[in-house]
Amino acid sequence: MPRVVFLPNVGRLIVATDLQGNLRDFARVIEIFEQANREPNGAYLVVTGDLVHGPELDPREWPEHLGTYYRGDSPAVLERARELSNEHPGRVHFLLGNHEHAHVGGPIVSKFFPDEAERLEGLLGASDADRFREWIRSWPFVAVAGAAGLAMTHAAPHAQIRGPADIEQLELELDPDASVDLDGRSILLALLWARSTSTERARRFLGALDPRLAVAVYGHDVAHTGYAIDREPLLCISTSFGCHDGDKLYLSWDLACPAESASHVAKVGLLPLYPDARPVHRAATP
Repeated sequence: MPRVVFLPNVGRLIVATDLQGNLRDFARVIEIFEQANREPNGAYLVVTGDLVHGPELDPREWPEHLGTYYRGDSPAVLERARELSNEHPGRVHFLLGNHEHAHVGGPIVSKFFPDEAERLEGLLGASDADRFREWIRSWPFVAVAGAAGLAMTHAAPHAQIRGPADIEQLELELDPDASVDLDGRSILLALLWARSTSTERARRFLGALDPRLAVAVYGHDVAHTGYAIDREPLLCISTSFGCHDGDKLYLSWDLACPAESASHVAKVGLLPLYPDARPVHRAATP
Protein backbone atom coordinates (compact mmCIF):
# COMPACT_ATOMS: atom_id res chain seq x y z
CA MET A 1 0.00 0.00 0.00
CA PRO A 2 1.24 3.54 -0.71
CA ARG A 3 2.59 5.60 2.19
CA VAL A 4 1.50 8.81 0.47
CA VAL A 5 -2.14 8.89 -0.68
CA PHE A 6 -3.02 11.33 -3.45
CA LEU A 7 -6.65 12.41 -3.36
CA PRO A 8 -8.66 13.40 -6.46
CA ASN A 9 -9.39 16.95 -7.55
CA VAL A 10 -13.17 16.78 -7.03
CA GLY A 11 -15.38 15.81 -4.13
CA ARG A 12 -15.75 16.76 -0.48
CA LEU A 13 -12.84 16.20 1.91
CA ILE A 14 -13.63 15.46 5.56
CA VAL A 15 -10.68 15.47 7.98
CA ALA A 16 -10.84 14.32 11.60
CA THR A 17 -8.05 13.98 14.13
CA ASP A 18 -7.13 12.02 17.28
CA LEU A 19 -10.22 10.07 18.30
CA GLN A 20 -8.28 7.89 20.78
CA GLY A 21 -10.96 5.28 21.33
CA ASN A 22 -13.93 7.66 21.44
CA LEU A 23 -16.66 5.61 19.79
CA ARG A 24 -19.34 8.31 20.11
CA ASP A 25 -17.21 10.93 18.36
CA PHE A 26 -16.22 8.42 15.67
CA ALA A 27 -19.88 7.65 15.03
CA ARG A 28 -20.49 11.37 14.56
CA VAL A 29 -17.55 11.65 12.12
CA ILE A 30 -18.96 8.71 10.15
CA GLU A 31 -22.38 10.37 10.03
CA ILE A 32 -20.82 13.57 8.64
CA PHE A 33 -18.78 11.65 6.06
CA GLU A 34 -21.70 9.53 4.88
CA GLN A 35 -23.90 12.59 4.51
CA ALA A 36 -21.17 14.34 2.46
CA ASN A 37 -20.69 11.20 0.39
CA ARG A 38 -24.22 11.64 -0.94
CA GLU A 39 -23.09 14.80 -2.76
CA PRO A 40 -22.70 14.46 -6.58
CA ASN A 41 -18.90 13.87 -6.48
CA GLY A 42 -18.89 11.95 -3.21
CA ALA A 43 -16.62 12.46 -0.23
CA TYR A 44 -13.26 11.33 1.11
CA LEU A 45 -12.52 10.84 4.78
CA VAL A 46 -9.03 11.22 6.23
CA VAL A 47 -8.50 10.43 9.91
CA THR A 48 -5.02 11.64 10.79
CA GLY A 49 -3.98 8.90 13.20
CA ASP A 50 -4.32 8.07 16.90
CA LEU A 51 -7.60 6.28 16.36
CA VAL A 52 -6.85 4.14 19.44
CA HIS A 53 -5.72 4.25 23.10
CA GLY A 54 -8.26 6.14 25.16
CA PRO A 55 -8.86 6.59 28.88
CA GLU A 56 -10.65 3.94 30.91
CA LEU A 57 -11.49 6.11 33.89
CA ASP A 58 -14.49 6.34 36.19
CA PRO A 59 -16.40 9.61 35.75
CA ARG A 60 -15.38 10.62 39.30
CA GLU A 61 -11.71 10.33 38.29
CA TRP A 62 -12.11 12.39 35.11
CA PRO A 63 -9.83 15.48 34.94
CA GLU A 64 -11.18 18.70 33.46
CA HIS A 65 -8.31 19.03 30.97
CA LEU A 66 -9.53 15.91 29.10
CA GLY A 67 -12.75 17.67 28.05
CA THR A 68 -16.08 15.83 27.79
CA TYR A 69 -16.13 12.48 29.56
CA TYR A 70 -15.98 9.23 27.60
CA ARG A 71 -14.74 5.75 28.27
CA GLY A 72 -12.27 4.60 25.66
CA ASP A 73 -13.36 1.63 23.57
CA SER A 74 -10.58 1.11 21.04
CA PRO A 75 -11.67 -2.43 20.04
CA ALA A 76 -15.11 -1.15 19.02
CA VAL A 77 -13.61 1.84 17.21
CA LEU A 78 -11.27 -0.44 15.27
CA GLU A 79 -14.10 -2.76 14.30
CA ARG A 80 -16.19 0.15 13.02
CA ALA A 81 -13.19 1.65 11.22
CA ARG A 82 -12.54 -1.61 9.41
CA GLU A 83 -16.20 -1.85 8.41
CA LEU A 84 -16.22 1.73 7.13
CA SER A 85 -13.08 1.17 5.08
CA ASN A 86 -14.64 -1.93 3.50
CA GLU A 87 -17.92 -0.14 2.83
CA HIS A 88 -16.21 2.76 1.03
CA PRO A 89 -13.08 1.42 -0.68
CA GLY A 90 -10.71 4.16 -1.79
CA ARG A 91 -12.67 6.87 0.02
CA VAL A 92 -11.64 6.29 3.66
CA HIS A 93 -8.02 6.72 4.74
CA PHE A 94 -6.61 6.23 8.23
CA LEU A 95 -3.13 7.73 8.62
CA LEU A 96 -0.65 6.11 10.97
CA GLY A 97 -0.29 7.92 14.28
CA ASN A 98 2.34 7.44 16.96
CA HIS A 99 -0.18 5.40 18.99
CA GLU A 100 -0.71 2.94 16.12
CA HIS A 101 3.02 2.89 15.41
CA ALA A 102 3.60 1.56 18.94
CA HIS A 103 2.01 -1.71 17.77
CA VAL A 104 4.25 -2.17 14.73
CA GLY A 105 7.77 -1.18 15.67
CA GLY A 106 7.47 2.32 17.10
CA PRO A 107 8.28 3.70 20.56
CA ILE A 108 6.13 2.66 23.52
CA VAL A 109 3.38 5.15 24.35
CA SER A 110 2.11 5.43 27.91
CA LYS A 111 -0.67 7.99 28.17
CA PHE A 112 -3.09 6.03 30.41
CA PHE A 113 -1.28 2.70 30.78
CA PRO A 114 2.45 1.99 31.09
CA ASP A 115 2.29 0.34 27.64
CA GLU A 116 -0.79 1.34 25.65
CA ALA A 117 -0.12 -1.18 22.88
CA GLU A 118 0.14 -4.03 25.37
CA ARG A 119 -3.13 -2.97 27.00
CA LEU A 120 -5.06 -2.79 23.71
CA GLU A 121 -3.68 -6.06 22.37
CA GLY A 122 -4.68 -7.72 25.62
CA LEU A 123 -8.24 -6.45 25.15
CA LEU A 124 -8.28 -7.62 21.54
CA GLY A 125 -6.91 -11.10 22.17
CA ALA A 126 -4.13 -12.76 20.18
CA SER A 127 -6.04 -13.39 16.95
CA ASP A 128 -7.64 -9.94 16.65
CA ALA A 129 -4.38 -8.27 17.70
CA ASP A 130 -2.60 -10.01 14.83
CA ARG A 131 -5.30 -8.82 12.41
CA PHE A 132 -5.04 -5.28 13.76
CA ARG A 133 -1.27 -5.17 13.35
CA GLU A 134 -1.50 -6.56 9.84
CA TRP A 135 -4.04 -3.90 8.89
CA ILE A 136 -2.21 -0.87 10.31
CA ARG A 137 1.01 -1.95 8.62
CA SER A 138 -0.76 -0.90 5.41
CA TRP A 139 -1.83 2.55 6.64
CA PRO A 140 -0.39 5.57 4.82
CA PHE A 141 1.65 8.28 6.55
CA VAL A 142 0.53 11.29 4.51
CA ALA A 143 -2.49 12.29 2.42
CA VAL A 144 -2.16 14.91 -0.32
CA ALA A 145 -4.95 16.93 -1.93
CA GLY A 146 -2.95 18.73 -4.60
CA ALA A 147 -5.67 20.82 -6.24
CA ALA A 148 -6.91 21.87 -2.79
CA GLY A 149 -3.40 22.75 -1.64
CA LEU A 150 -3.67 20.58 1.48
CA ALA A 151 -1.40 17.94 2.99
CA MET A 152 -2.54 15.87 5.95
CA THR A 153 -0.14 14.29 8.44
CA HIS A 154 -0.48 12.95 11.95
CA ALA A 155 1.89 15.46 13.53
CA ALA A 156 3.44 18.71 12.37
CA PRO A 157 5.41 18.48 9.08
CA HIS A 158 8.84 18.66 10.70
CA ALA A 159 10.37 15.90 8.54
CA GLN A 160 12.97 16.80 5.94
CA ILE A 161 12.26 15.09 2.62
CA ARG A 162 13.24 15.49 -1.03
CA GLY A 163 9.99 14.08 -2.38
CA PRO A 164 7.26 11.46 -1.85
CA ALA A 165 9.76 8.66 -2.53
CA ASP A 166 11.52 9.43 0.76
CA ILE A 167 8.27 8.63 2.57
CA GLU A 168 7.44 5.58 0.46
CA GLN A 169 10.67 3.84 1.44
CA LEU A 170 10.29 4.29 5.21
CA GLU A 171 10.39 1.20 7.43
CA LEU A 172 8.02 0.84 10.37
CA GLU A 173 10.39 -1.03 12.66
CA LEU A 174 12.81 1.20 14.55
CA ASP A 175 15.65 0.51 16.94
CA PRO A 176 13.85 -0.39 20.21
CA ASP A 177 16.41 1.62 22.17
CA ALA A 178 16.06 4.74 20.02
CA SER A 179 14.68 7.87 21.64
CA VAL A 180 12.04 10.00 19.97
CA ASP A 181 14.24 11.95 17.60
CA LEU A 182 12.78 15.06 16.00
CA ASP A 183 15.95 16.70 14.72
CA GLY A 184 15.58 15.28 11.22
CA ARG A 185 17.54 12.04 11.42
CA SER A 186 14.31 10.00 11.56
CA ILE A 187 11.73 11.04 8.98
CA LEU A 188 9.04 8.75 10.41
CA LEU A 189 9.45 9.91 14.00
CA ALA A 190 9.34 13.53 12.86
CA LEU A 191 6.10 12.78 10.99
CA LEU A 192 4.50 11.12 14.02
CA TRP A 193 5.74 13.11 17.03
CA ALA A 194 6.42 16.78 16.19
CA ARG A 195 4.02 19.23 17.83
CA SER A 196 5.14 22.15 15.67
CA THR A 197 7.86 23.24 13.27
CA SER A 198 9.13 26.38 11.60
CA THR A 199 7.41 28.07 8.68
CA GLU A 200 10.45 27.46 6.48
CA ARG A 201 10.70 23.78 7.33
CA ALA A 202 6.96 23.20 6.85
CA ARG A 203 6.96 24.91 3.46
CA ARG A 204 9.94 22.87 2.32
CA PHE A 205 8.07 19.71 3.28
CA LEU A 206 4.93 20.78 1.43
CA GLY A 207 6.85 21.85 -1.66
CA ALA A 208 8.71 18.54 -1.79
CA LEU A 209 5.38 16.69 -1.89
CA ASP A 210 3.65 18.95 -4.39
CA PRO A 211 4.45 22.59 -5.30
CA ARG A 212 0.74 23.45 -5.10
CA LEU A 213 0.48 22.68 -1.38
CA ALA A 214 -0.17 25.69 0.85
CA VAL A 215 -1.38 24.25 4.18
CA ALA A 216 -0.39 21.38 6.46
CA VAL A 217 -3.34 19.91 8.40
CA TYR A 218 -2.61 17.68 11.38
CA GLY A 219 -3.55 16.70 14.93
CA HIS A 220 -1.35 14.96 17.54
CA ASP A 221 -1.39 17.89 19.95
CA VAL A 222 -4.52 19.05 21.78
CA ALA A 223 -5.92 22.44 20.83
CA HIS A 224 -8.56 23.06 23.49
CA THR A 225 -10.30 25.65 21.32
CA GLY A 226 -10.56 23.09 18.51
CA TYR A 227 -7.76 24.44 16.35
CA ALA A 228 -4.45 26.27 16.54
CA ILE A 229 -2.28 28.13 14.05
CA ASP A 230 1.15 28.54 15.62
CA ARG A 231 2.33 30.05 12.37
CA GLU A 232 1.65 29.65 8.67
CA PRO A 233 1.22 27.15 7.04
CA LEU A 234 0.39 25.02 10.12
CA LEU A 235 -3.22 24.14 10.99
CA CYS A 236 -3.59 21.85 14.02
CA ILE A 237 -7.15 20.56 14.52
CA SER A 238 -8.69 18.80 17.52
CA THR A 239 -11.77 16.76 16.60
CA SER A 240 -12.12 14.68 19.73
CA PHE A 241 -9.52 13.87 22.36
CA GLY A 242 -8.91 16.45 25.07
CA CYS A 243 -11.75 18.77 24.07
CA HIS A 244 -15.25 19.54 25.28
CA ASP A 245 -18.00 18.65 22.82
CA GLY A 246 -18.68 22.30 21.95
CA ASP A 247 -15.04 22.91 21.04
CA LYS A 248 -14.46 19.87 18.82
CA LEU A 249 -13.88 20.72 15.16
CA TYR A 250 -13.45 18.88 11.88
CA LEU A 251 -12.46 20.07 8.42
CA SER A 252 -14.85 20.05 5.47
CA TRP A 253 -13.28 21.19 2.20
CA ASP A 254 -14.10 21.21 -1.50
CA LEU A 255 -11.24 19.32 -3.16
CA ALA A 256 -11.45 21.62 -6.19
CA CYS A 257 -10.98 24.78 -4.09
CA PRO A 258 -7.34 25.91 -3.60
CA ALA A 259 -6.43 26.74 -0.02
CA GLU A 260 -4.77 30.14 0.40
CA SER A 261 -3.41 29.78 3.94
CA ALA A 262 -4.00 28.05 7.25
CA SER A 263 -6.06 31.05 8.34
CA HIS A 264 -8.18 30.78 5.20
CA VAL A 265 -8.83 27.08 5.76
CA ALA A 266 -9.70 27.64 9.43
CA LYS A 267 -12.15 30.42 8.55
CA VAL A 268 -13.86 28.64 5.65
CA GLY A 269 -13.53 24.93 6.38
CA LEU A 270 -13.65 24.23 10.12
CA LEU A 271 -17.02 23.14 11.48
CA PRO A 272 -18.20 22.05 14.92
CA LEU A 273 -18.51 18.31 15.44
CA TYR A 274 -21.54 18.97 17.66
CA PRO A 275 -23.20 22.18 16.43
CA ASP A 276 -25.69 22.27 19.29
CA ALA A 277 -23.10 21.88 22.07
CA ARG A 278 -21.97 24.94 24.01
CA PRO A 279 -18.31 25.90 23.45
CA VAL A 280 -16.20 26.03 26.60
CA HIS A 281 -12.91 27.43 25.28
CA ARG A 282 -13.93 28.63 21.81
CA ALA A 283 -15.79 31.92 21.50
CA ALA A 284 -17.19 31.18 18.05
CA THR A 285 -16.74 28.96 15.04
CA PRO A 286 -13.69 30.25 13.09
